Amino acid sequence: MFFAGAMLARLIVSGGFGWFVQQRMKWPLIIAAAALILFGLVEVIVSWREESDTPDTAGRSRGPLVGWLLALPLLVLVSVSPTALGAAAADRVDAYTPTEAENPFEPIDASDGPVEMRVLDFLDRAMWDEERSLEEVTVRLEGLVVNDEDHTAGFTLTRFLVSCCAADGIPLQVDLYDVGRTFEDDTWVIADVRWIPPDIPYTDMPSAERRIAAKVVSLTEVPDARKDPYESPY
Repeated sequence: MFFAGAMLARLIVSGGFGWFVQQRMKWPLIIAAAALILFGLVEVIVSWREESDTPDTAGRSRGPLVGWLLALPLLVLVSVSPTALGAAAADRVDAYTPTEAENPFEPIDASDGPVEMRVLDFLDRAMWDEERSLEEVTVRLEGLVVNDEDHTAGFTLTRFLVSCCAADGIPLQVDLYDVGRTFEDDTWVIADVRWIPPDIPYTDMPSAERRIAAKVVSLTEVPDARKDPYESPY
């Protein structure tokens, strides 16, 4: 219990817990880590006192040695550096398709330059905004590079939508054009883009062909991975 709590505390302090769960889970994880560390220390102290006072009784009460196998998952966490969901996960899961959203959308104020927007909101506006408020507006998106054999003229900017933890992650994807160079999978980028309206409404397309596209205005590679790489629907 003590070492499990210590590993959890390490992930919280380093920010690595954000690769596994939503940021809103931070305080529940802090409480869980504190409880595990406390109960583990209490167990150690109580066992030590029992062994000091009555060695024979303490020896008979010890659990089987096979119980130490429970430490193996902790050794894996120590030896393997955790990473967020990436291109490999995006290839295994169907991308998010926006369902019908409420209209009207709030107006976009682009007077101060590129409008920072979640990928989720960009997809919803592109698909369902009857006023087409994204037209001629430069939007700033963040995400990772996923190279797709169906999109050879650029790459697919991807961000994962996570409701609870990484296990339920769904890729949010925008096909970027006029990229100007190639990037390796899982490279984190900040892209200023302009939406490319489709020739026909998305609603008239088969679901498999509803790919949101955008033209790159500027692109910046971010060398360090984010500690909160996911977007939340909440």
